[in-house]
Amino acid sequence: MTFIYKIIAYIITIPLFTIWLLFCFIISLIGSMLYKKRIYIDLDRVKKRETICSVLNNKKYLSDEEYEFETVEVACIYDELTFRGYLFVLAPVIFLLKHFSFTNDFVFYLVKKWMDLHKFQREHKKRPKSFFSSLMSLCVLLAFFVGQVLYRIKP
Repeated sequence: MTFIYKIIAYIITIPLFTIWLLFCFIISLIGSMLYKKRIYIDLDRVKKRETICSVLNNKKYLSDEEYEFETVEVACIYDELTFRGYLFVLAPVIFLLKHFSFTNDFVFYLVKKWMDLHKFQREHKKRPKSFFSSLMSLCVLLAFFVGQVLYRIKP
């Protein structure tokens, strides 16, 4: 019976999340036309905010070491505006992770891929050539441009 509930939950959430991503894409188009501002990331602020990794860590999907890797080593690669955009774009995912369990395994799979890409980058000093690497670059660009707009609305 839980399998049927998962299917129904995915049938409901996937179209809604797709619409949300299209909305975020439109915001990012506006952000791509703005003057590019860079603000260094505040790692203490990152640790205080609720992120996908913090929720997965609380649910014991990510170990404390993996969470620390994501919040210190990976977060410092990006700037504050990218982080703002990330929080905005992925707010529905964070909400689903916090309140429902049907997304845990899928989101955990994506987070592990994300971490693997960053570990590869750190070790080899270059990005791997893969679908997930291209997807990661696109997601970071989307978050950066959304963050540019959010910064103009509330600095």
